[in-house]
Amino acid sequence: MNQEQNSNKRNGYGNFRNSLDLGMGIFYILIGALVIYAKYFGSLELSPTYANLFGGLVIFYGLFRVYRGISNFRKIKQEK
Repeated sequence: MNQEQNSNKRNGYGNFRNSLDLGMGIFYILIGALVIYAKYFGSLELSPTYANLFGGLVIFYGLFRVYRGISNFRKIKQEK
């Protein structure tokens, strides 16, 4: 396998990984918002403090995943 084929294979996996980071980041942000929003209806068996803390942490992790995906997309684009 020559170097160009190996590079294309890595970029394909990298694009998939970055897309997964973006998708999962958005998913985590939505779940965190749902946890914070659901506490107002009493459908969640967490105290408001724990619901806010957990929801905030999940949203923060989602933002981190989105940031990582975008920064890696830029890195791959600069390598081309």
